Amino acid sequence: MENRVWYLIAVKTPNVRQPKHFMETFDDLEELSKVFYPREYCLENNNNTQSLYIVDRFELLPKITYRKALAEDNDDIIAIQEVEIPELRKELGDFYIAEVVMSQSLGSEKDILIVGEMSNNDQDAEIYVFMWLSTDIDIRFYVQNYEVGAYGNLVKSADGRSCQYEALTVYSINRRAPVSMFTTDALTDLYNVTILGGLQRVDSCMSVASAGKIKMSSIRGTIVDDEKNNFYIREVLHSKFKYIINKLTSNEYYMQNEPKYINFVYPTGVGPSGPKDIEAASNVFLLKCIVAREGFPLPRLFNCLVATFCAYPEKDYCILLVQKKNRNIRSHVEVLSYFMPVMARPTSVSDLDEMYITHRSTIFGEISIYEMTKDDMPVVLSLAIGNMSEKNHTSLSSENASVTYCSKVNERAELEHELRVLEDIMMDVLENEFSEFLVFTIRCGNSTKSIERNTPIGYVVLRQFHSHSKLFDHYHLPRQENHLDHLRAEIISLRLHPLFLVSSAQIFRDLARKTNFFDFYFISSFKKSKFGNDLKKMMMVLEPRPIKKAPVPFKDHIEVMSSTAQLNIPKPNFDRDYLIIYRHRLKPNKWFTNSKKIVIIGFTPMTKAFLRRLIFQWNTKDFSNANNYTCLSWPEVTVICNPGVVEAEYDDLFVCPYCAYSRDCYLSYQNVPCYIRDCCARMDMRYWVNFIPGRVQLVNRQKKFVKANACDIYYDSLLLMCARMFVLRVPSSEVAIARPCNFVEVNCQLNKLMLFHKLRALLEDMPNTYHIVVYGNNLSTYECVTFLISHGVESSRIVCLQPHRSTGNEMEAKLKSPYWDTNLQYILNDILADSGVKVLEDYKFHHWVLHESGDFIRQVVFQHFPRRHRVSYECDIFISFEEGYMAPQNKIWIQSAGIDMEGDDILVNERYQTNDPNIYAAGNYIKLRRECNYQYKFVSQRETARKLLHHLGIAPINKFEDRFSEPLHFQARLPLNYFITKITLPRRFLASTSSTFAYKMTTYKDNTFCRVVLSQTMVVEEIVVVTKLECYLDFLQHFCGKHELLLNNLNARYKANTIQDFLMWFQEAWAELIMHENFDELQVENRGILKTMAVAAQNKNVNRGPFQDVTDQDFYVLNKRYVEQRLLNFLREHRAEFKHKFALPEDFVAINPFSWNPGTEETDASTETSEQD
Repeated sequence: MENRVWYLIAVKTPNVRQPKHFMETFDDLEELSKVFYPREYCLENNNNTQSLYIVDRFELLPKITYRKALAEDNDDIIAIQEVEIPELRKELGDFYIAEVVMSQSLGSEKDILIVGEMSNNDQDAEIYVFMWLSTDIDIRFYVQNYEVGAYGNLVKSADGRSCQYEALTVYSINRRAPVSMFTTDALTDLYNVTILGGLQRVDSCMSVASAGKIKMSSIRGTIVDDEKNNFYIREVLHSKFKYIINKLTSNEYYMQNEPKYINFVYPTGVGPSGPKDIEAASNVFLLKCIVAREGFPLPRLFNCLVATFCAYPEKDYCILLVQKKNRNIRSHVEVLSYFMPVMARPTSVSDLDEMYITHRSTIFGEISIYEMTKDDMPVVLSLAIGNMSEKNHTSLSSENASVTYCSKVNERAELEHELRVLEDIMMDVLENEFSEFLVFTIRCGNSTKSIERNTPIGYVVLRQFHSHSKLFDHYHLPRQENHLDHLRAEIISLRLHPLFLVSSAQIFRDLARKTNFFDFYFISSFKKSKFGNDLKKMMMVLEPRPIKKAPVPFKDHIEVMSSTAQLNIPKPNFDRDYLIIYRHRLKPNKWFTNSKKIVIIGFTPMTKAFLRRLIFQWNTKDFSNANNYTCLSWPEVTVICNPGVVEAEYDDLFVCPYCAYSRDCYLSYQNVPCYIRDCCARMDMRYWVNFIPGRVQLVNRQKKFVKANACDIYYDSLLLMCARMFVLRVPSSEVAIARPCNFVEVNCQLNKLMLFHKLRALLEDMPNTYHIVVYGNNLSTYECVTFLISHGVESSRIVCLQPHRSTGNEMEAKLKSPYWDTNLQYILNDILADSGVKVLEDYKFHHWVLHESGDFIRQVVFQHFPRRHRVSYECDIFISFEEGYMAPQNKIWIQSAGIDMEGDDILVNERYQTNDPNIYAAGNYIKLRRECNYQYKFVSQRETARKLLHHLGIAPINKFEDRFSEPLHFQARLPLNYFITKITLPRRFLASTSSTFAYKMTTYKDNTFCRVVLSQTMVVEEIVVVTKLECYLDFLQHFCGKHELLLNNLNARYKANTIQDFLMWFQEAWAELIMHENFDELQVENRGILKTMAVAAQNKNVNRGPFQDVTDQDFYVLNKRYVEQRLLNFLREHRAEFKHKFALPEDFVAINPFSWNPGTEETDASTETSEQD
């Protein structure tokens, strides 16, 4: 809208007496505008009147004059292009502009080169903008390789004229519905299908084909099983295992490349049709290049787009192609805000460009909003249906061989539910004068004409938002916005034609003008019914809190309906529901992106932390960006991960039949902190990040691309984040062999789901003869055994073998890790043994015995340490939790790329760069080339992500240090319905750290065990809580790394037996001060004060200046009072943000102890006086 405004008018009212904060000044505006006074104005007798300040756009912004480029403009145009696209000059030469302008070759008339000129201070015309337009477009090529059906296949409509049609075969990717991925019904279908159409079974769970192969033998009447017989008995089971693995780890299961037949219709003239007819029917032109001179205001490129459409008045569409391997061009990034991406079809064409399109109405159309009338009801319903069908043609990216992950869950069912709700709301608005809902239609055309003359392009349904105060527990929001309490709106549903998404700011401003709402929210839930909002991509997403401030229960709640229950609109529970909150405050849009293309391999917790930090790089503690802009993220990042990993992380339809509460189940319970957990719960990264499912084949460091699934993904910076938690070290002779179908390593959510369905098949097919072997010596091992027992597995059929964990003074022993706990594991072993699980300690995996087919394990062999004798166990499922971080298949392509490794570790420098400066690595599988004196493994993923962004130059840190200071959080389920939360602080100095010294404090009360460990410097370096409370305890991270004196004299109070339960102790009122967002800044300021006192105390001979005559005690008291005063000022400033109301000195009543009379209440005005002061 700002591009269409020619005049700005401000009214200065007559001067009247008013409070100081209401007074306005027009001095700065007067320099930019012309002032107009009323006719009755008189300087001597009537000078106190209103006046108009009118700003003329063209007096501030010089006019741009457009003309065709000439041959003599070559040098000026080359100089402009050299800044943004230097490769063009190298590729085409120094005079290619003149050559194109003067070319007389066939087809050269299809190119139009345009320059935009502005006058300088000397009134000389200078070229500031260059545009290269063309109509040399192969329409048939774009129809076959891009989803352009929603845009009329880029040709004009026939409109009753003679036309020609061609039958074209194209391909499209159809994604499997989420309800058909991991649910019990979906996997049941997999059980009943094999490659040959299914194995016919008999009652003995054997296939008919194998029944004749079994040979029975007996000794004294006892049947002896043969090894081959065991295979035939389990043939159906292993066929299910193999089929589950092959399906759930293949691209074809999640997306299918299916042929599609379309009729390409275009108008023709008289006579037989030909290529010229398609060229004449073309309704599109190509914007080959647009660049602006340095210093040119980029928002004015909108006017240049207007000029391009004026060059082709008969065409409605403009397309822009962007090569994937090219870096971001500054002018293109600005222009693309007026375009929308077009999804590419599956094609054999290599290096297909990304295609963007815009329409004439997007540039010239005028958007208007009208209140809904009775006649608009069918229009609204048709828009709801039409937009849903068009979603298949839109995408956030157009990478070939990939699709975006923006499909709806149960799309048809949700659409039907939304239509019913829309009908009920519209009837309520029409029949109820006091309805809480508002419905508007969005139209494009001319606002000065009647509503019938404006084309409907969308609608919006909203109501007042009353739950803003409930967002603070989980989302990062400013609190000083009380003036908006009655001016907030909740968008229920919003549909808009995709070509008009660029008009989002104008739509929200018009809504604010008609409704008096100035703060718009849209709430999207993972679990509940979803309503559409096509403008949510243009709304700012609220970032969840990095660390919670209180325990968060994870039990499902009983759904509470809103006051208008007949409309069936669920009311979200902001405390427990997983919600994505979008917001728009009528601020100008500002895009945040990265100039370099980043490619990440792996979708691990480290990846999630990095992506979250990259997406919300605009979010700061002081809300400087969020208060002034609508912050929109557009990261240039691609993630390559195995098929099914992303789908499993965002799956919300799987329901465990054994557990009453889904979040209480091992399959949904996550071991990571809320900073990573919320990446798939309270935000959806699929709207920003391009995920490519596939396996990496090679990395070409010279050409800087990664090949995955025969697709070349180019990068500027490559990040290796494919470290795993558990990798079993198998003999070198078996590394190249594919993992057996009954072998399990739980490294992601997909592994958990596959384990559940394998377990389900095992219990169904072999309910009385199965054996399960679990191998590991960490807390995750006990969590998995607990899962097995609670999901139908008999304890007596589980064998848990634990490897020997070496201890000593080695460097590894000094590393703090939350993933194991030696003292607790002794108790857990006894619990498992009492339940019937066979537990063997100090046994290390030696090898496994495979069947002749090589696809499943018959036996697993272990060797005892230190006696070295071996034991073997038959198993139907072998689950390994051996700590290992480099997967064998990843090591192959990493070594082939020439990346330096030492064993299974990737060698990096302090900047996390490998021997290739464009390739970075992060995770527990890295090793610094230079030996360092600090812990860099088992550290916070959030802090590592922040350091990586600093080294990449995306989000620099002012006071950067290589050492880690944030704690690492881990949580897990334990036997007997216990939950463990363990938080450890990485060691900042390894050489001076004694691994044996630790001051441990423990409490036990009401089934809650707590342990707090203090370091040599009395800093909390470990917090462990084992409880039956079903909640997340992420808030404990605030206290790890703090000195015990700062935690309300923790050590002294513990010795005085005044702390009965550490978990409750950390939830008292004083703890809220420690958890405040700005408390660390207060500590930094206090440190500067206390440092002066400490230096003076250590060196008594130092001249203290004005304090030289002050004793040490007085000097200490002076600094103490100063620090206390700063704390009081901090409490006064942020008092409204605390749930517990801290008492300040001015709150106490001044009492004279000698005149106090019981029973009488003293009044005191000190509080009012202090507030006035």
